[in-house]
Amino acid sequence: MKRSELERKLRRGGWELKSGSKHNYVINLKNPKQKIYVPRGSEVNEITAKSILKKAGLL
Repeated sequence: MKRSELERKLRRGGWELKSGSKHNYVINLKNPKQKIYVPRGSEVNEITAKSILKKAGLL
């Protein structure tokens, strides 16, 4: 899955994208203490993408 597609799904689900030193991460706007790290790179492994979406409650 393309990283941009994953980030788009997360934004639509109520998450805000932030930049870190080695990874980007998303913060839940309803609960700012909840973070999910998203690897940098143009492609994200399908298993990793599903895991991120599952943690975000979007699957």
